[in-house]
Amino acid sequence: MKLLMLSDFYPPNIGGMERHVQSLSRELSKRGHEVTVCTIGHPGLPEYEEEGGVKIYRLEGLFQKVPFLYKDPARRFHPPTRDWLITRKLAQIIKQEKPDIIHAHGWILHSVIPLRKRAKIPLVVTLHNYGFLCPKQGLLTNKKATCDEPFTRNCLVCGKDIYSSVIKLLAAYYGVKVNRDRLKLMDKFIAVSSFVKEVHAKHLSLSDKDIVMIPNFYDHDIDVQREEAAGLPQDFILFVGAFIPNKGVDILIEAYQKLNTQTKLVLIGYVHPDYRYKRTENILVIENAPHGAVMQAMSKCRFAVFPSIWPEPSTTVAFEAMSQRKAVIASDVGGLRDIVVDGETGILVPPNDSDRLAEAISYLLQTPEQASQMGAKGYERFMENYTPDVVIPKIIGLYESLALGTAA
Repeated sequence: MKLLMLSDFYPPNIGGMERHVQSLSRELSKRGHEVTVCTIGHPGLPEYEEEGGVKIYRLEGLFQKVPFLYKDPARRFHPPTRDWLITRKLAQIIKQEKPDIIHAHGWILHSVIPLRKRAKIPLVVTLHNYGFLCPKQGLLTNKKATCDEPFTRNCLVCGKDIYSSVIKLLAAYYGVKVNRDRLKLMDKFIAVSSFVKEVHAKHLSLSDKDIVMIPNFYDHDIDVQREEAAGLPQDFILFVGAFIPNKGVDILIEAYQKLNTQTKLVLIGYVHPDYRYKRTENILVIENAPHGAVMQAMSKCRFAVFPSIWPEPSTTVAFEAMSQRKAVIASDVGGLRDIVVDGETGILVPPNDSDRLAEAISYLLQTPEQASQMGAKGYERFMENYTPDVVIPKIIGLYESLALGTAA
């Protein structure tokens, strides 16, 4: 089967969706499918290359030609509306590659929708975040609560903390709102968690026939060159993620400072332009570490903590921790509820609650045997639900049913 993947970002850009698309593309290629990826181009990266059996086209659209649109030049995202230049380039690639299925990830979907009727190719989109509901993609209000009123003018108030100008905020808001009805042209939506399925079904008026829940996965057998992160302590708990407040970094530091413990806190993540965290005697901050260093830290930590404030759709770092037999403390919100079984594979705590988070950390520090048991059960859950051998056949089955016109 010939497959065309469309993604706003792709490695070497760092992020959960980027790594998922790369892993999915490579796994499909290993299983004998021809995979082509189209993504947004960035300075210094080749326009075309082949990697891991996958063809990669990097496209520059009209919006990427305007530098001041982007706060972070390394993440020149596709806007929540059609980019005419990218649509034209996609039409050429579709004509050349002749895919059987188009699978979109992110706002780049808007540039392929106009080609759907002409190409007559089944179109699938994975819902990695809330970008088709929320201009900020996070579905989190400025009061740090999960939003239940998308597509309203409240978005204009809420978006001020993300967009650097009123013009960009208005463009993002109206792009999301105006393009809502065009999403009905999808053949199938893939939600990465039950929460993602629930909110999209509600706000886009989707039925069970329109949207299927297939989680992300992590290949724990992948040949990752382990490397020691600089100055890693002997005894530590671990956070991995972007250094932004929505990931709960501030809450975690606040909770940790309430503890009386010799166990260190290690924070590993990529730097966001607006936020910085400094190393202290007991808190080690490691910026932009390679995946090998992350996995080395995962294998050595006491347990992992992911205290997100926003409703994480599905977080790969939780799978990584479970693959290393580590208990996980996480916020009781979004897709983390699917991954962590409270009291069995880890502990779920209310988001934005440093007291409850401190209690959970203290409990696992004081009961290492319980943390070990949770880690073992988490590994079993990971193997049963989140490996490529479990997840990929579900995606291929969906492709085949769409290609044959038998999808429910």
